[in-house]
Amino acid sequence: MTLPIGLASYQSGTMPSLTTSKSQGPVSFGEMVSQFVGQTNQQQVAADESVKQLVTGQTDDVQQVVMAVAQADLSFQLFMEIRNKLIDNYNELMRMQF
Repeated sequence: MTLPIGLASYQSGTMPSLTTSKSQGPVSFGEMVSQFVGQTNQQQVAADESVKQLVTGQTDDVQQVVMAVAQADLSFQLFMEIRNKLIDNYNELMRMQF
């Protein structure tokens, strides 16, 4: 099974679609990257909010906080690996002689 780009959609059990709707056609690469960056940012914000609630005493569910932080960390690591692969491939294309 291939992991989807967005971890949030993976956890909810739905696979991301490559089309926005049947009539609009495929999603562009830029839109896909933008959605992935947005999802990663949302997870970072959610993790920060969870930690803030734990520190201020608004919640005592340590497991939920740890899971939110771990999810945000994993999402960020995936984001960085994808970025590194994109940069490596771009550099390889620039070295090619046509």
